[in-house]
Amino acid sequence: MSKFSVVVAGLCITTALATAAYAQPVPLNVKLGLWEMTTTGEVSGAPPIPPEAMARMTPEQRARVQASMASRMEKREKIEIRKNCVTKKNLEQGFNPKNAGTQGCHATITSSSAQLMELKQECTGQYKITGSFHFEAPTPDTVIGKYQMAMSAGGNTMTMNYVMRGRWLGADCGNVKPAGE
Repeated sequence: MSKFSVVVAGLCITTALATAAYAQPVPLNVKLGLWEMTTTGEVSGAPPIPPEAMARMTPEQRARVQASMASRMEKREKIEIRKNCVTKKNLEQGFNPKNAGTQGCHATITSSSAQLMELKQECTGQYKITGSFHFEAPTPDTVIGKYQMAMSAGGNTMTMNYVMRGRWLGADCGNVKPAGE
């Protein structure tokens, strides 16, 4: 899988699935255990591929990569339902988007309470990324949220807008592993 695919997958999937489990400095007031996360959204624009990567490809390779990325992005627009295990450790560690520790990336929490968490993210490395996240826990067994991101590289910009709903299923996670394990 290419570095671009890992970045996109990390941002789209991990953020959507793990976000309800994290907040900083005040954890969201959510129950521990197994959660079902339903994510819907849309992706628009061209996949951001760095110019140096494009320059190394033949025209045929470029066409295949672009077609593959477009196909992956179409799949991101479908409803996705995943299970996520939320532990006390997840809540204590706080929210950390997949690439927040990457050089040139930083996340800033703009609002945090037991019922609300808002965050801004910016990356200025190879991929220029801006994003905003808004999550609410109206009850300890319900989480709703939305996030918007824009990624740019190689003259292309791709935007992602997602809505997420989470519901607590029970205290036992069964065979679902917590985020980060």
